[in-house]
Amino acid sequence: RDSVFRIVREGAGQVVVVGPANVGKSALVASLTRARPQVAASPFTTWKPTPGMMPVEDIQIQLVDTPPLNRDFVEPELLHLIRGSDLILLVVDLQTDPVQQLEDTIAFLRQHGIAPRHLKDRYSEQRRVTFIPLLVLANKSDDQSTDEDFEIFCELLDDDWPLLAVSATTGRNLGRLKQVVFERLEIVRVYSKPPGREPDLDAPFVLKKGSTVADLAGKVHRDFLKRLKTARVWGTGVYDGQMVSRDHVLHDGDVVELQI
Repeated sequence: RDSVFRIVREGAGQVVVVGPANVGKSALVASLTRARPQVAASPFTTWKPTPGMMPVEDIQIQLVDTPPLNRDFVEPELLHLIRGSDLILLVVDLQTDPVQQLEDTIAFLRQHGIAPRHLKDRYSEQRRVTFIPLLVLANKSDDQSTDEDFEIFCELLDDDWPLLAVSATTGRNLGRLKQVVFERLEIVRVYSKPPGREPDLDAPFVLKKGSTVADLAGKVHRDFLKRLKTARVWGTGVYDGQMVSRDHVLHDGDVVELQI
C-alpha cells in the first residue's frame, strides 16, 4: 500500500494539489494535464495520489492530485509526499464556505508540521516545521458572476494569502495559473549553445533562481564544472555573447556557451 504514495519526481518541479473533499482537485489536475484521476460528484473518490505533467511554455511541471485531507485517517506517506513537494496548491470551493475550508486545511497541515512559507515568521513552534510555498485556488469561479463571491472571500481572510480564482469546468484563469506556478517555483530556464553552433532552444536546463554559470556547468556534465574556464552569455543584463565568469548569475531565457 505504501508504494502508491511514492511518486517519482519528474519535470521542472513537483506540485501537490491538496484540500478537502469535493472541491474539484481532481478536475483541476485533469484539466491541466493528461492525467485522468477519478472525477466524481461524490466525496472521497480519490484514494491515492495521481501524477500528471502540466506543460508550461517549453517545460513540464508535475502536478500530483491527492486524497482529501478531511478524512478520519490520513496516511503518513501522504504527509511525507506533501513535505517533499516544491509547491502546494490548496484548493477550496468558492461556493461552499471557502474560508472554513482554508482554515481547516491550514490547521491540519500545521498539526503535522507543514506550513506556508510566506507565514514563516509567525511560527514559533519548538518542533520541526517544513515551510513550503503555497498558493490558494478558489475553484468553481466559473464566470464573472462569481467575482463578487471571490472579493468577499478575500476580504474575510485574516492574512495576506496568495490567491487565484479558477474554474476546472470553464477553464477560467488556468493559463494564468500555469504562469503563477512557474513564478512560485522560483526557477529559470537556461539554453545551452555548443561553441560554433546554434543554441538548443527546445530543451532548456531548469535551475533555481540565483544559479550561476558554474551551477549550469555541473548540471550539463560534472566534468564541465571541473574544466570550466569561462562562458559567453546572451540574455539579461549582458550584451550578446558577453564573456562572463563562472560566478555570473543566470536569468530566465539566457543562452550560455560554456568554454572548457
